[in-house]
Amino acid sequence: MVPEIAAGERLAPIFEMLVSMVGASRDSFNRHSLPELNRLQELKKLILTEIGNLSQQVREALEAKSAAERVPGLRRQSILVHLQVMADNLGDLSGSVEKKIKGGVLFSDKAVTQANQLFDQLAGLLRSLLDILKTDNAFLKEYVANTGRQLIQSTHEFATEHEARLIEGVCLPQAAPIFLALLDRLRTIAQHVVDVAQIMAVKP
Repeated sequence: MVPEIAAGERLAPIFEMLVSMVGASRDSFNRHSLPELNRLQELKKLILTEIGNLSQQVREALEAKSAAERVPGLRRQSILVHLQVMADNLGDLSGSVEKKIKGGVLFSDKAVTQANQLFDQLAGLLRSLLDILKTDNAFLKEYVANTGRQLIQSTHEFATEHEARLIEGVCLPQAAPIFLALLDRLRTIAQHVVDVAQIMAVKP
């Protein structure tokens, strides 16, 4: 386990719940499932509560330490902030997906494939972060950072392709803002995944 966050073993369930949030997002998107949207919000509440509890513990622990001793705790604190942003953005996907469901908005096959590709890649990156937490694997740190950047690039490319399909009449106009909002959220989450990998890669 990464030495600096050995005291933060409770981070693992947060990563696991984030993976579950990605799964709930994907299932609600693909199946037009309102129950999965509700599950997404429930998971968000659980994660934010856990992050709040852990953040309080870290703050209290930092108060009793010297400047040099605070470095591991400050890193844990930074990771928790990034995890909170991820949870917020995953939870906020529900707004776009709910519009898709309640409006009966259909996406092109290409857009559906691209969305699922991003969901799958994001879930894989979060699992890899959990593995890094347990193993301190240098290769995984580099892999997550590089793959996360590729995911970010994919969101830009998919947005451009979607706009082209819209002009060609392949995609419905009402699908465009929903799909682009989804890409924006996933792009933001991927950036925070990269940030966490970089924090984990820094040697104490």
